Formats: sequence, C-alpha cells, structure tokens
Amino acid sequence: MVGKTLIILEISREGGGRDEGGLAFTHGVNVLVGPPNAGKSKWLETVDYLLGDDVSAAERSEDDIFAKYESARATLQISGELVAVERRWKEQGAMNKVYVNGQAIALEDYRSLLMEKLSIPSVHYPQGNPYGPRTWPEIGWRSIMRHVYRRQKLWNDLADQQPQSEQHACLMQLLGVAQEIFSSDYGQLIAKSKRILELQGQRQQFMEMLQEVSREVISAKELGVAITPQSLDAAVSRLRGEKGRFEAEREQILEKLRNAAFADAQGKGEPDVVDALSEKLVGAQAEHEANFKALQRSEARRTEVEGYQRLLKDELSRMERALEAGNVLADLKVTHCPVCDQEVHRGADREGACYLCKEPLAQDSALQSAEGRLKFETDQLRGEIEETEKLVERLAEEIGRLQDERAHLAATSARLQQDLRPVRSAAAAILPPELAVIDMNVGRVQEQEQQLERVRAALKKREELAEQITDIQAEVSVLETTVSAHNSHVDYERLGDLIADGMNTYLGRIQELNPASWTQQEVSVQLSERDCRIKVGKSNWRTKLGGTLGLYFLLAYQYALMNLTKEPGTHYPGLVILDFPAEVNGVSIEDEENFVLVPFIELAGQKGMEQTQVVAAGSSFKNLVGAHRVELNTVWK
Repeated sequence: MVGKTLIILEISREGGGRDEGGLAFTHGVNVLVGPPNAGKSKWLETVDYLLGDDVSAAERSEDDIFAKYESARATLQISGELVAVERRWKEQGAMNKVYVNGQAIALEDYRSLLMEKLSIPSVHYPQGNPYGPRTWPEIGWRSIMRHVYRRQKLWNDLADQQPQSEQHACLMQLLGVAQEIFSSDYGQLIAKSKRILELQGQRQQFMEMLQEVSREVISAKELGVAITPQSLDAAVSRLRGEKGRFEAEREQILEKLRNAAFADAQGKGEPDVVDALSEKLVGAQAEHEANFKALQRSEARRTEVEGYQRLLKDELSRMERALEAGNVLADLKVTHCPVCDQEVHRGADREGACYLCKEPLAQDSALQSAEGRLKFETDQLRGEIEETEKLVERLAEEIGRLQDERAHLAATSARLQQDLRPVRSAAAAILPPELAVIDMNVGRVQEQEQQLERVRAALKKREELAEQITDIQAEVSVLETTVSAHNSHVDYERLGDLIADGMNTYLGRIQELNPASWTQQEVSVQLSERDCRIKVGKSNWRTKLGGTLGLYFLLAYQYALMNLTKEPGTHYPGLVILDFPAEVNGVSIEDEENFVLVPFIELAGQKGMEQTQVVAAGSSFKNLVGAHRVELNTVWK
C-alpha cells in the first residue's frame, strides 16, 4: 500500500538567460554537495518555496533566487500521485499563486491541497493559554514544514522560530492525536469556560457598582454592609411601617378637624353645603364619563354602518353594469355558421322560431330569466341602502344629542368646582402645619421605598447572570465528560516513548559509529495535553546541550519524526530536509557529516519506509555508501 508521503523527484529554475539544468532526487537519502557558495542552501530554499513558503517583497528584492530567475518547477510524488508544481514570481498577479498541473490556484488553497493529499486533518489549537483572548489558529502546512525542513542557520530548537505551544501542537499532529486532544468539543469546552469567567466577572462588577451607587442614593441602615434580598426586604418593611405611622397620625388630625367642623355646623343649625356640592360634582363627573362611553359606541356604530353602506353601493353599481351589458349583448345575432363558418342569410322566419335552428322559442327564455334575477337583486340592494341611510340618520341624531349632553355636563362640573373653590381655599388656610410636615415625610418615605424597589429590580440581574452561569456549567459538565473520553484514548506515555525510542536509537547508532560523538545520558520525552518536555538525563535539553551535541540531538529528533512514517495512525509526510551548517562554534563539521547520515540511510532501507526521502546539503559527504549524490560545482560570487 502506498503511504501518505511527499517525495521530491525533480526541481528546476528558469529565466534570466541562465540554463544550469535541474536537480533529480530519488527515494531514500540524497546528499547535495559542493564547495561554499555553490548554491546548496538556495536550492533547498527553492524547494521550500515550491512547497508553499510565502516570501515577502523585501526578501524577494534581496534574494538572489528571485533576482536571477523568473520561475521554479518541481515534480512531486504525493501519496503515490505525480504532481507538477510551478511558482512564477515575476509574472504579474502570480506571486500568490501556485500552478498545480498547469492550473493556477491560490497559495492558501495549495497548502490545503497538500494537507488533503497527505490525509493530514485540519485542527485548531490553543496558542498559549487556552483561556486567553486569542483565537485558536490552525495547524497549517507551513507549521508542519518547520519540522520537516531544517535551515542552515537555525539549528537551535526543535522547529525554526516556532513558539513552544505551536511546537507541541505540531508534534501532536504528526503523532496523529491532535484531533482527539484539540477536538471541537474541547474548543467548545474552553469557549464556554471562558464565558463562565466573563459572566462571573460581570456579576462581580455589577454588584460592586450597584453597591456603590445604592450607598450614594439610599441611606438605609439595613444596606450598610451589602445589598441582599433580605436586607432590601427589611428596609422596605421598615419604611412601610414608618409610612403607616405617618398616615395614621395624619388621619387622626383630619378626624379631629372633621369632628370640630361637624359640631360647629350642628350648633349653628346650618346644612352641610359642602357635602351637597361634593355629591353633585361626583354625580356630574360620573354622568360625564357614561356619556363619553355612549358617544364612543354611537360613533363606532355609525362608522360601521357607513362602511356597510359603501359596500352595498359598490355591489349595486356592479349589478347595474351587468344588467346594462346584458341588454346590449342580447341583440347580438349569429352572422356565420358555427360549423362551416359561412355567412347566415335570413329568409322568411317563422314567427316565434329561431332563425338559425328553426326551433320554436320559449316564452321564458334563459335571457329573460337572467334579466329578472338581476333586477330582483338590484331592487334588494336599493332597499338595504335606504335602510342604512335611515340608520345613519338616526345615529347622527343620537350623536348630536350625546354631544349636547356632554357639553351641558362639562359646564355643570365646572360650575360646581367653581362653587367649591372658596371652600377648599378656606379649608387649606385652616389646616394645621403639622399636616404639611406629615405629608412631606410620607412623600420622602414613598420615594425611598420606590428607590429600594428599583434596586430590587436591578438585583434580579445578578440572579439572571447566576442562572446563565448555572446553565453553561451544566453544558461544561457534559463537555468535560466528552473531552475526558477523547483524552482517555490518548496514551501519552506510549507516544512519548515513541519519540524517545527513535531519538535514543539514533544517538546509540552514531555513538556506535563514533564513540566520541554522544557523551550524554539517554533522552526521555514527557507528553501531555498541554506540554512537551524533552530531557537529557534529568535536565532540560535546551540548558544541557550546546554546539555539536545540540546538533546531534536535533538530528535525533528528525530521525524520530521520520521513523513515525511507518507507524499506523501518524501523519508525518516521510520527508526530511537538512541544510547542515558549515561549522558549529567555529569548528568545521565536514568530518562529522558522513556518520550522522548513516542511521537515516539504514532507516530508509527498512520495511515500510520505501516511500520516504532525506535531502541533506553539506560540503563533502565523501564515500557515503547508500546515498544518492547530487554535486554542485559552480561557485557563485
């Protein structure tokens, strides 16, 4: 079965009047050799460009490749399929396009096509803190290429200029478990957890603001510590008690005034004129209200009858037009025979017979019957219209009467209010000042009570936020169970051992080839949902290693990734591109090159690794058995 791998078969550059030929590679290990400035690194950069690299305008203006040439081509074998790829950087409008088998597609679509053909799924991962504000980027093809292509000047980390969170995500993708670790359920879990934190923050800020504003507006001693439903109930209850006491005191004062006025009237033997006027005023106002309602009903009824009357008149008009049309059409005669279409000549007609069929005509013909029905309907409509006109007239009379009565009642009410105005003024003059103070206190208490009720309504917002948090927490519980089920299938120990075993195998092999090469302890790899820790012995490899040992370590990492190609369920594309540095810490590595590639040659020869490829650029690689040698002899100045 053909593996999901990427193999570079041929590559060439064109334009600028130069014809230097192309390069051909094979499966297995390929070494690109030549003296300094022979263009080895530039060829590998061209390969990277054909594999979807996006070069900025500034880089193009400074890079010799883009200055000397106009385009580059490559023949790739992707999962067993031959694909021709071309980039044209000097053709207008083609900079962000890739020509795949002659068809131009956008650069982003080309990267997606590579992922699709290699069966690498699209996965989004948390960059940094999953609960942070940043959106989850995709583990794209260019992120994976940083673990495939190691540039000459970047031999300091697992992947070139890539944050550790992205390194971890790419490694999980290459190991084939990124879909389970960074599943859509996990994304929803993080999003809902972030929403809970946001709502909790909103709830806290809301309560702090409500507490601060309430203290400035309301001087209720029950709210001294914090606003709670219980403290609000206590404050409202106290205010209602105060209002009740003020109203009782007011009623007592008014009762005393009423008793004194009644005793005075009894002593003088005068009738209670004020009560009589008040009763008349109340009666007049009640009649005025009843009159208003009756007037509304009558006007609504008149509007309804007038609308019905308009419908009847429209129907009568249609009936009259139909009757008139019937009279006009009745005189139309047959002028041509309906069978042969010849003109009909009238001869001596028998009286009472049809001139065409010669049959006797009935006295009550269909035409006369239809005309009679139309006349009957029009007579009925005219009768109904007359009735509606009479009903409208009666309603108009009723409306006029009600309007007159309404005006009379309004005048009566105004006169009674005028008669009572001196009495009210006198009563206001004799009211004690205590009554005004009580009224002010009642108003103050009522205002405080209304403010507390408004605070109570605002406090319900806290409960609404709490309900939202509870609902989302229930969803989070379900998602946590689902995510845990996904993660339970991920054996981090086994995956870590898979990388560690590959690295230790490589380091053990080069130590066997050159005992002075690897002088440190074994490598261990600890993987988790969020982290990747690689140690040499008990120390972090970044602080433990440097120089040549760091180079061996990174080669071991590339070896371990390439070894994943034969592991089922993984997504490594089977390609390793190594651009060796000329020296490490000022020491040339020309003598070191051969033995570091021997483990790759042996790995490519194993079963299941037939569709893999290593392209390594260096100075010499003399007498390296088992590698395809591509020599560059021209030195560019």
